[in-house]
Formats: sequence, structure tokens, C-alpha cells
Amino acid sequence: MNKTTISIPKILISLIVYFALPLSAAWLNQFVDSMTITHTMIYSATALILISLNWEVFSLHLQRFAKNMKDCLLFTLICFIVIILLQLACHFILRPDNTILEREILLHYTFFIPAMVLAYSVCYAVSFTLAFKIFVDRIHLQVSESMTILISGFLFGFLCTVSLLPSTFDQFLRLFGYFFLTSTLASYAYNQTHSIIPMTLAYSLVLLGNILLILI
Repeated sequence: MNKTTISIPKILISLIVYFALPLSAAWLNQFVDSMTITHTMIYSATALILISLNWEVFSLHLQRFAKNMKDCLLFTLICFIVIILLQLACHFILRPDNTILEREILLHYTFFIPAMVLAYSVCYAVSFTLAFKIFVDRIHLQVSESMTILISGFLFGFLCTVSLLPSTFDQFLRLFGYFFLTSTLASYAYNQTHSIIPMTLAYSLVLLGNILLILI
């Protein structure tokens, strides 16, 4: 994977924001009384902070996507298909109980729909892929390419799982299965295109599709 120049302080601050902000959901929800709105604020704030702190990295990946449009679009399609299959596996097998939008909240606060849709699709996807890139930035393994992809996917997937504080071992395994597979896919797409944008676009589109299904 390509080396970048993200400073250690930025890496630490970014990862603390990404993994710690969701932990504030229960506290924030006391003032809002809707986990959908609470997570809308958290996902939006996380994406804004991560992009602001790492704009040079994010813009570099946008440039790489633009310069290698053909291959990046191909891997966007590959990621899109794989994520759909993963979502189906989650629904019927893994059932990780991830936070989802509350349909009644969407229909009740119609003026807030654009913010909720953006937060639960684009903001969530951008935060995930950018945090992954930041996490692996300083990890340089003297192993094969396939092992690098698997190890980085395993490590980031494990951190994502632990940060949600699963209450049972069964829930931990289901969450880990979801995050490990998603992180490994992000690692693979990044390794092939040297850009996080294909995975970001694909993940955003799938999450957007999930929201549309909720509204139907």
C-alpha cells in the first residue's frame, strides 16, 4: 500500500474521534430521545472532523480516482456487488444488529430527511473508509499482498467491533464477521486502486439503497 505522510498526532486524534464519538450516543440520546437523530449528528460530525483533519489525504485520493477513472469505476462496481452480497449475508446469517434508521422518525421529521439520509450513507461510508486509511497508514508488513489485506482487515474490523461494546460473545462474533469482511474489502479495493474512493462510493450507494428500502 502507498505510503503517505499523516502525522502521528493526526492519526491518534482521528482514530479517537472515529472510535470514541459513537460511545457518546447513549449520553446524547438523553437530550434527543431518538437514536436515529443522535446517530445522524454523530455520523455527520465524525465525517466532518475526519475530512477537516485529513483533507490533504482525502483530496489526494479524489485525485487518484480521477486520474485512474476506468479501473476505479471497475472496483467501485466490484465493491458495490460484494457489499450487496455481504448485506444479504448479514440479514440472513450474521445479523449483527447494526444501528439502522427508524422508519417512523424518517416519516415524522420529513424536513430532516436529507440530513439523515446523507449521514447514514455518505457520512458513514466516508468515515469508515477514511478511518481505515488513517489506521493502516503507518502499518507496513513484510508479508505477501494477500496477507497484508487480510491482516489490515482483521485489525480494523476487530477495533470497529470492540468500539461498539458488544454485550455478548455471540454479538461480538456477528459484529466482527461484518466488520472484518467489510474492512477486508476496503483493504482489497485500496490495495488495487490506491484510493479509498471506490469503496466509499460503493458503500454509500448500498447504504442509500438500504434507506430507500426502509421508506418503501
